[in-house]
Amino acid sequence: MLRKLSLRGAFSSGTFVALSCAMRSSTACCFGTMGTYNTATSRHVSEATYYSSSTHVVTAVRRYVGQAAPVGVVELNQRNIRTEFEECKLPVLLLFHIANNPDVVEYTKHVVHQVREANRRFQQSALDVFSDEKGADRGLALKLCLIDCQKEHLIAERYHINPHQFPMMMFTMNKENLDKLSGIVPEVQVKEAVDAFVEYGLKRRKDEKEGKPAENAAKGATIGRSDNDEENAMTLLQVAHQKLRVKEIVKAQELYEKALTKATAATEQFKNTIGFDRKKQTNEQWTKLRQFGNYNAIAQSMSGLAMCEMAKRNYSKGLEIVTSIREMFPHATKDLRDVAEAVVRIELIFVAKFDLDKDNYVTLLKYENLQNDPVTFYEQHVKLAVAHVLDKKHRAAIIECVKLIRAEPKLLPALKAGGVVEEDCVLSNNVSTPARRVAFLIFEVLGAHHDTTLEGRKMLEPYL
Repeated sequence: MLRKLSLRGAFSSGTFVALSCAMRSSTACCFGTMGTYNTATSRHVSEATYYSSSTHVVTAVRRYVGQAAPVGVVELNQRNIRTEFEECKLPVLLLFHIANNPDVVEYTKHVVHQVREANRRFQQSALDVFSDEKGADRGLALKLCLIDCQKEHLIAERYHINPHQFPMMMFTMNKENLDKLSGIVPEVQVKEAVDAFVEYGLKRRKDEKEGKPAENAAKGATIGRSDNDEENAMTLLQVAHQKLRVKEIVKAQELYEKALTKATAATEQFKNTIGFDRKKQTNEQWTKLRQFGNYNAIAQSMSGLAMCEMAKRNYSKGLEIVTSIREMFPHATKDLRDVAEAVVRIELIFVAKFDLDKDNYVTLLKYENLQNDPVTFYEQHVKLAVAHVLDKKHRAAIIECVKLIRAEPKLLPALKAGGVVEEDCVLSNNVSTPARRVAFLIFEVLGAHHDTTLEGRKMLEPYL
């Protein structure tokens, strides 16, 4: 069973925000902001502006997930609280948030992602254990209810939510409060808590069907999280993100290294406990390892260290760490959006040969000499696509890549002569050019189900 967790403070920024700010700062960190982009491309609504506005958070979440209605995610209000929450037999995660804070909305996207992935992983178990659920709840292992405290203050008052605790997650089942997480915490902590909650809910419902007495939160824990110590990898990551965001690079690097050491030691101990062998392991052991918070904290600590190296302009070291993450944790960019953001952005810089001190949207947009210098034109516009990504304009970046990929057959002789592609390059589905690599990295960081990814793949179909 989940334990009570009280954090000493509600942090104002999470993992993604810390990494994003560190990457986008033009003076003390490595990724520069893109100047007058919004003026030049006012026809494209930026995701940052969209999510930071007072727009409905559920609408923002729908855009993030890439479907009309996120499965297992509902907006709770006075009208539907009885049907969606009080009568629901599933484990329910209540997320109290506010819609006008970009950090909180960004954190909400991470929670939605973890809930969606948990429902995907535990779908078959949910169909077996929660077989009596009907309608939209059928096949779900967990339901996420979003409560906008600015609009639904009566619900917030009912649960005694302090505004200084935003965002607040409450883990409930059968209207019984089991656990809570306050403030913005690392995504690895969210993932571990969600997985532990789902396993608890499945076990509890199975026991109820077999006539066993239901355990409640007051009697002790059967399923716990690994964030029980005063100082652990989770809390160290949380502080490290804060230090990175305010550009205290040296301190952030120290904390990331300490978190990496603690997470590695805890993971090795956990491997011995479950009998995990690198050369030979069962699917059950591998599943348990991927759900272990400290195991995922290793990848997140390493991505933080890579960001610190990039901030110090130690590009080769940053790329080396990213390469290690790809080799050691091939699933990390799918399971953790924070890791995907850091890894992909660093790789994009190297693919496009992007100069963090000189290149930005305004300078790159000025170069349009296609006929006289097609090689420089191609390279500059690949950098322009990366500049769009760094400024979180993913759709504009994909459109830029589509234009380049469409022109590659005509530009191929010049690209070969300029050393952009190999001399024996023949354009086909499996050929990797800078524009194509950038496009597919963007798809990876957005996720396979994102609406921009689906739209981009459709645009590229005629040319790949």
